[in-house]
Amino acid sequence: MRTRDEIKALFDKVLTKVNGLEAQVSYNFEKSIATRFGENSITQNMGGESESLRFVVYKGNRSGSYITNKLDDASLDRLVRTAVKMAEDSPEDPEYVPLPGPQEYLKMQKGYFDDVNAVTPDNIAGDIKVVVDMAKSKGFKASGLFEAGAEIDAIANTNGLFGFDSSTNVSYSTTVHGPVGSGKAEISRNSYAQINIDEIAEKAVGNAAMAQNPVEIEPGDYDVIFEPSAMLEFFAFMLWNMNARDADEGTTVFADKIGQKLFSDKVNISIDIDDSELPVPIFGDAGLAVRPRAWVKDGVLERLRYSRYWAKEKGLEPDPSLYPAFMRGEDRSIDDLVKMCKKGLLVKNLWYIRYVDRKELLLTGMTRDGVFLIEDGKIVGPVKNMRWNESPIHFLDNVVAMSRAERVESYAKLPGILSKDFTFSSKTDSL
Repeated sequence: MRTRDEIKALFDKVLTKVNGLEAQVSYNFEKSIATRFGENSITQNMGGESESLRFVVYKGNRSGSYITNKLDDASLDRLVRTAVKMAEDSPEDPEYVPLPGPQEYLKMQKGYFDDVNAVTPDNIAGDIKVVVDMAKSKGFKASGLFEAGAEIDAIANTNGLFGFDSSTNVSYSTTVHGPVGSGKAEISRNSYAQINIDEIAEKAVGNAAMAQNPVEIEPGDYDVIFEPSAMLEFFAFMLWNMNARDADEGTTVFADKIGQKLFSDKVNISIDIDDSELPVPIFGDAGLAVRPRAWVKDGVLERLRYSRYWAKEKGLEPDPSLYPAFMRGEDRSIDDLVKMCKKGLLVKNLWYIRYVDRKELLLTGMTRDGVFLIEDGKIVGPVKNMRWNESPIHFLDNVVAMSRAERVESYAKLPGILSKDFTFSSKTDSL
């Protein structure tokens, strides 16, 4: 891997070739190792390293860009020459925004751990064996993906900006299938030492065992408990729509909603920089420094994300990023939420989510990997998967209680949520 100083020297070499033009150069390095498995057997091993340089140059409000993975002097000359020619030949961009100047980057939580670089195929195979052996002991079949990697992102421009960031990530996901029903467990962390493979195996196999022989129930409105994994699938669609320009142009549910109370008082959504479980990158779009930002506070929509262009149009500060997203929870476990539910459904996971009405943010999808009937604060047993039609706005407005938030994937930290009157629209034969 190249060092910070080596990348800075590479940037300087490129930017001195632009002859007074405005330009931006960004660098990305990725190193990864991954193994897929299915039917209790390893099916694919992958791994490797790659680096690339992306160059964007401006002639007035015309731009040209070029990307290369060859970083010798001749290739860098070609990179600049080609991008400049493209800028000369391109049409004018009515949404051109000058590149930002130097940034004051905040000190973020540690996101790079050397132990990830030391992960070997034998380590991953051993972790997979733990899951497979436990699944076999129950007569089940396990599948999934275990991967580890390191990444470097850096950026510079002719206005004096320079940013450098590095991170590592380990993510393990496994689904265990029994004869009639499945269970899933997944975890994402920045350090290999933070992964408890026995806990992952026990959760996946335990969920699969609980999910066997589900019974059929009628569709309708139910109180539901979404575990954090189910929350992520649902919540992501709402995040994708939290764009200020789309709202101002009237194409999303958030049109004219800034300052309005759309959700339960319990709902707070933000970018936080002090959470060691989910470190935040130091920069986002065009190298802009990431800052803490509240999107929803006590149920009130405080802000939507402004791109650099739309922020300029509205006279506001741009938002470098919407991710990672944090939703604060409450000091409870999922078991505590179950005890609070008189009658409802515990939902482990969702999939195949699609828009029914994008402007109203009405979604449809199906449950997956375990749905369980709750009566008088206890899990009675598994039920068959169902299709649902619901809006995240309605779901988050009807919050009764939350569990403690936990990291789900590398871009969100979410609680489990108990919510009222969630609409299940029909039965499905999916397993």
